[in-house]
Amino acid sequence: MSDPTRGYLTLASGSARYLEMGVDMALSLREHTGHPIGLVCDEEIAEITMTTYPTVFDEVTPIGADFRKGRTRKYGVAEACAWDEAVFVDADCMVLGALDHAFDALAAAPMAFLGEILSRDDDEIHHGFSTRQLMRTFELDHYLKTNSGLFAFRKAEAEEIMRACLRCFLSEARPKLRLSLLRGAWLGDEIAIGIVGGRRKLQPLPKPAEMYWPSEFASLDPERPTKPLLHFIWPLPTRTFTKLMRMAEDRREAAGVPWPGAGHWVVEQTKLKRMARRRRWLERLRIW
Repeated sequence: MSDPTRGYLTLASGSARYLEMGVDMALSLREHTGHPIGLVCDEEIAEITMTTYPTVFDEVTPIGADFRKGRTRKYGVAEACAWDEAVFVDADCMVLGALDHAFDALAAAPMAFLGEILSRDDDEIHHGFSTRQLMRTFELDHYLKTNSGLFAFRKAEAEEIMRACLRCFLSEARPKLRLSLLRGAWLGDEIAIGIVGGRRKLQPLPKPAEMYWPSEFASLDPERPTKPLLHFIWPLPTRTFTKLMRMAEDRREAAGVPWPGAGHWVVEQTKLKRMARRRRWLERLRIW
C-alpha cells in the first residue's frame, strides 16, 4: 500500500459518560495531530454526538452487532474503521504529546500494542492472572501483556485478528478463567488480546513506552509532560487531576464545545480509587 489513508479512533458505547471522556480525549489529541479522528459507538451515542458535538469527530461509525456485549466492544473497532491504518486511543485518556509515530510500527506488522511479549521464563501479574499460568492454561509459548488503551493496526489484517480475539474471549478465556474471577481477577478485553497476541507473535509498540504508568503519576506535570499519553488506570493526585480538568475545560471553550462540568471524570476518578483500595486489600491477603 503506497499511500494508505490514516486516522485515529476512539470508542464510546453504552454510556454517555464515555462520550464525554472521548470528546476531551479527541480535543487533546487535536493539539498534536493533523490526522482525522473517528468515533466508534452505538446509535444512542451517535445521536448525542451529532446533536451536541458535531465538530469534534471527523467520522462517526457504528459498532458491529457482534461486538456489543460486555468486554468485547473494543474488538469491533477494526471493522468499523474508515481508514486503511489507524491508531486507537481509549476514551479515558488525555493526549499530552505527539502519537503519530505509532503509525511507523505498521510498516513491519499488522498490529502493534502497548506492552511487552513474555515467555514462560517470565511470570507477571496481568489483571490478577499469573502470565505463566495463562500460558500453561492456553498452551502458549508467549503472552502479549498489553494495555489496550493504545494500539496501531492495518484494517485489512486487524479485522481477522480482532475476530480471533472475540472468539477467544467468548469460547476460551471466559469459560476457562471463570473460577479465577472469584478470587478477584478481572477478565477484560486484554486477556484475549494477550492470548491471541502470544499465539501470533504480535509485537508491542517500540519502546520507550508512550504511556504514564501509575508509579509515575505522582511526578506527572500535565504542562510539562515527558510522555505523550495519560491513561486513567489509577487514581491521580488531586492537584494533577484538577489541572487536567482546567485544561479540558479550556480546550472545550476554545473549540466552541459545551463543557458539562468535570462530573464524567470525577466518576472515573472515584471508581479508580475504589479499584485501588480493592487491589491493595487483595495484595495484603496475597490473593494476587
